[in-house]
Order: sequence, then C-alpha cells, then structure tokens
Amino acid sequence: MRKDVSKLLVVVQPEETLDATFRRMALESKEVLHPGLAAIINTNEQLLGIITDGDLRRAYARDVSFDSSVSDEMNSEPVILPASMSKEEIVSEVHRRVKNCSREKLGWLRHVLLVDELGRLKDVQDFFELLLNQDSVEKDVAIFGMGYVGLTLSVSLATLGHQVVGLDISSDLINKLKLGEPHVYESGLRDMLRAVLNRKKINFYSDLGDFQPNVFIIAVGTPINQNSKPDLNALNQVIKSIGSVLKKGDLVILRSTVPVGTTRKIVVPQLENLSGLIVGESFNVAFAPERTVEGNAMKELRTLPQVVGGVTENCKQKASRFWTTMTSTIVQVESIEAAELVKLANNTFRDLSFAFSNELAMHCDEYNIDSFNLIKAANEGYTRNPIALPSPGVGGYCLTKDPILFGYTAAGPNPKAILGAAGRSVNEKAALYPVEIVKRYSDKIGKPLSDFSVLIVGVAFKGVPDTTDIRGSVAIDVAEALSGLVSRIVAWDAVVSNDIIKTLGVKTTDSLDEAIKEADAVLILNNHQDNINSGEYVNGGKQRLIFDGWHQFVVAEIEKVPLQSYSTMGYLSVSD
Repeated sequence: MRKDVSKLLVVVQPEETLDATFRRMALESKEVLHPGLAAIINTNEQLLGIITDGDLRRAYARDVSFDSSVSDEMNSEPVILPASMSKEEIVSEVHRRVKNCSREKLGWLRHVLLVDELGRLKDVQDFFELLLNQDSVEKDVAIFGMGYVGLTLSVSLATLGHQVVGLDISSDLINKLKLGEPHVYESGLRDMLRAVLNRKKINFYSDLGDFQPNVFIIAVGTPINQNSKPDLNALNQVIKSIGSVLKKGDLVILRSTVPVGTTRKIVVPQLENLSGLIVGESFNVAFAPERTVEGNAMKELRTLPQVVGGVTENCKQKASRFWTTMTSTIVQVESIEAAELVKLANNTFRDLSFAFSNELAMHCDEYNIDSFNLIKAANEGYTRNPIALPSPGVGGYCLTKDPILFGYTAAGPNPKAILGAAGRSVNEKAALYPVEIVKRYSDKIGKPLSDFSVLIVGVAFKGVPDTTDIRGSVAIDVAEALSGLVSRIVAWDAVVSNDIIKTLGVKTTDSLDEAIKEADAVLILNNHQDNINSGEYVNGGKQRLIFDGWHQFVVAEIEKVPLQSYSTMGYLSVSD
C-alpha cells in the first residue's frame, strides 16, 4: 500500500523561503508522521533534499536571511535508498554507511528517504525506530479464522507478549470471545484467554479496522465441497483483506492446510497484485503447518517442532525468527511446497495406517475374529512393523479431509496420488460397520430393527484427550444411517453438552445408566474412559447388544451377562 507523502512530512518547493518553510513546519507539526522534517521536491516530484527544524535554528544562529530559498540550506545528501528495500536491508545498508561517513554527517542519519526508480519520494523511515524494532520479540499479529487452530494460536501468542487481534466473520463468535468464552474445549484455554484479555494483549474483531499488524497469520479452514474438491473461498477472502493493507516488511504466514502449490501459485500472485509489492523484496510469505492434537494444543504449541518453509530464503528466515518466540525447535524445509506437504503427509499416513487396520478388521469379520486380539498377537515381540489398532471409522476435521487434499495440487487433482482417497474409502466403510452389526444382531435375535432403541455412547470425534469437537464424528454418520431404521436413537457423551448433541437430531440423556437399561443396542464410538463407567453394562435382565468399538471392556465380563451380546471390530457373539 503506497503512502501519501504529504502525510509523512512537510513537502516544499526549492524556491520557497526558509521563513515559509519554518511556518509550514510549525503549522503542520500535528498532521504529519515526521514533524520537524521537510522534503524539497521539484515539479517532477523528484527528491532534491531535506531540511529539519534543527537546520533552520542553526541557520538563524548564523544570521542567515530567512528570505533566502530553502534550497540554499537544504541537506542535498540525505540517506536515500530504493523503496523496494526491506526494513532489515535498510538497517544493514545504513550501518554500512555509518562506518564510511564522517562524524559531522552522523546527524543526517535519523531519517531514511525511500524513492522509486525515478527518484520520487515514496516513504520515510525513522532509523532510530528501525533499530529499536529490528530485534523486537513482540509483534503486532493479526490471525484470520478463530476456529480451533486460530483461537488456540492467538491465545498462545498473546501470552508470550505479542499484541494479537483475532478475526472471524462470525459476529456471535467474536462477541463470545470478547467476553472470555471460548467455543472450543481445550484444557487451560478459557483461563488463558481471560488472562490475556485482562492484560489487553488480545482482542477480537470482524475486520482489521485501524490495527496495523506486521505479522499476518491465515488459519481459516479448507473444507472439501460436495464434489469432493478443496474449497478455497475462505482463503481467497482473507487474501483480499491482507492485500489491501500489506506494507513493506510485513510477514504473511499460512497455517491453513491447502493443496501443494497453493501458496506460490494462488496466494502470492494475489497479494502482489493487490498491494503493488513484490514478495521476497518488499514483504515475506511463509508456510508453517499446524500439527497440534485437540485436547493438548496449548502444550503442544510450545513443545512441538515448528516446520517452516518460505517463498524465498529471507522469507523463511524471518518466519523462523518469529516462531522462535513460541518454540525452541524450528525445522526449516527447502521450499514452501515442502512445508505445505508436511501436514498432508503426517495426516494422510496416519489415516492410511488406520485404514489398513480397519480393512484387516473387515477380513476378520468374515471369520468372526476379534481384530484387536489378532493385531495384538501379530505385534507381540515383533518390533519391525507394529500394526495400529482398528476403530469404527476415523473421524475428526483433519483426518477426514487432509487425505483428500493430499490428492490435489493448486492446479487440480494429482493422478499420481491415489492412496489418500483409498484410505478414506476404507475408513468411511469402517465408520458404518456398527450399523451392519446392529442389522446382523437384529436378524439373529429375531427382533425387527424398527423396534430397536439404540444408544450411541461417544459423540465427540475422539475421546482421548477430551474434546467437544464433533466435526467428522463417526457418531454423526452412524446416527444418520440408523435414522428411519430404528424406533429411537439416544446419544450420550462424557464431554459434549446435550445442547450440541440435540443439533444432530437425536434424543439426549442425563443418565448413562438409565439409557443403557432402555437400549436394545449400545454403540460405543469413541474411546473416552467414562464410556464404560456404568454398572449397568454387567447387569442382566434385558436382551442387549454392546458394540465396543475401541475394545475398552474385558470381553468375558460382558459376554457372561445373561441375554447380553458383545461385538467389536470383526467380531460378534450372540447370547442365547
């Protein structure tokens, strides 16, 4: 964003008198950014020199006539540098000149004049302020997107002393955050949020307003649309907001998970076009993937290594210096594309490892084998390639979309990337395995499915660590698949509130014990430890199925209960 020079300092013509210049400096002292400084500019807008109020006082002491022209007394050799230089480059160049100039010229180094290729003044930098801020740990940071990733990062940076503004398009969310009420559950988050609000180190808005950050962090989501393609609409809107206010020396960091190549081919060109600046010369762009686990984010933000890649080497180094304020371990990768790929690699590999386990469980199902026991047997004493344990699907916001993003580049689908989508297909089938078990159980006991009352235990997408996040939850898929097939669906979760559960269109309960008593089938779909904290699981009296999706029970304890049947991934026993 180009500055209006008249707002930076007093602008005078070379033929104006010292008296007129002095009067204008006094008159405009409160209207310009650098009071006491005037630039002498010719009719072609070219910079000829500068004069300060100190120069004028010294001229007065020498009895110089104030009717003489300002060009006679101006400093015709101020520090003039190209407007394309970054702040770091300006400091380096001025240091070099200090070593080579005479003592009497040192006073001229307070202000640095930045000009374009035609010698026209474009900006003024106070060298003393640059020196004070060049190694400043505390930054003015704007974070776009107050979801799980953006909010936890915002609060963490604010606790470290950065001045943070969190931005989101939801006014309701902004109002709640201003009151210190986070919308996501994370251990310690609420107390930390309220602490930094009280210290005025953080605030929340729908737009930047007058806030002028020097670090922009993009943390908006990249969802998968109905056509199974990445949706970059939110990202593009943020780019427009940043590009309209971007200035020299600023740092833009992408935290959002995106297809490889998005930063260089989509983000950078838009920022350059909107700002008129050049990446790597006037501003910096880097990618630093978010890899925290929900439920432990506030700790992992400080302890996990931070991967950093930049469009240029300088971009990478500047971003790395910023992240050292949060974590001591910085992993620099060779390019911005490498940084984009790291998060996709982590999550796609994780999803694929679970997909193998879940496909193995489907094989076990053909022979009614408990897949957990099989995998434990395969892993026992065999350290070369331990197999992950299965689960009824793989949920969560990241693992359900990142393997799809892995199969895309900024240009579109990547025909060479097939495993991510394959793993997703397996895990989506595994998510509906509990539904197939309920149908099979209904047939075996001869009770119509339409008469079944089903209890879903565990609505959050995972149980450990605690979270209230239901995005990508297997429970949602199961509830939708059973809707209309059974007479009643009730859901309970150890952490998720009943108000949130009701939004899924199912009934809720305040008593896990009572809900178990009434259920024909209990489907345990996440691994929270409180899921099995009920004596009703071992009380008989009703024909009931217990689907233990995460193998939390001692199987024999459930199977010995009269009329009660047990199931897990690959296995179903039906009691007589």
